[in-house]
Amino acid sequence: MQIDLERYKRQLSIEAIGKHGQQKLFDAKVLVCGTGGLGGPALTYLTAAGVGNIGLCDFDIVEPSNLNRQILYNYADIKKQKTNIAKERLEKFNPDVKFKVYPEKLTEENTSDIFKNYDVVIDAVDNFQSRYLINAAAYKSSVPLVCGAVCEFEGILTVIVPKENTSCFQCIYPIKPSAELTSKTFGILGAIAGVIGSMQALEAIKFILGLHCLKNKVLIFNGIENIYRIRTISKRKNCPICR
Repeated sequence: MQIDLERYKRQLSIEAIGKHGQQKLFDAKVLVCGTGGLGGPALTYLTAAGVGNIGLCDFDIVEPSNLNRQILYNYADIKKQKTNIAKERLEKFNPDVKFKVYPEKLTEENTSDIFKNYDVVIDAVDNFQSRYLINAAAYKSSVPLVCGAVCEFEGILTVIVPKENTSCFQCIYPIKPSAELTSKTFGILGAIAGVIGSMQALEAIKFILGLHCLKNKVLIFNGIENIYRIRTISKRKNCPICR
């Protein structure tokens, strides 16, 4: 397929990217788990950057309560399958990119088979149960993971690289919260999801390019005060995932 390099002119002029880096992005395969509040901006900026192969994993349908933060959808999409709508919108946005949809729920049985096909996985889901599952599957499959989460006016972000034996999500949250704790049970401001989702795309792009990213660190964003804090995190000796 003929690539329109004019589209990426501003990126090509960045010394840390150039033609070599842009080719890395074209060749990369990134899976986004969750196509909602975090996944929407992450997918949009991965697509804009010309990441050549993007997977979309989400079993959910569009609901009215999604629309305050899930920017890929509108009222006409209510009750429709999210991955199909997102794929259609993103293909129109950038025809250089190939998309594959997984309109299914992630389980212990299917995660490894899906993850092994990708260079980076982005965790953009809305519940802790799925986050622990994705974290374990990423470590098992040795696939780098960009994890983000939001609640009300706050968000967090970290990068997990199993091949470098970094700390994992369960090192940060060793005690699993209640399965009932999801985006349906706490408030979220859409703009906060936009900030963290965009930064997830940024971390994935930096990892693909071999640039500095948030390994063994967690970024905490306070949207009220517009303060970013970065804390170093260490592997837990008794972590059942990355020990």
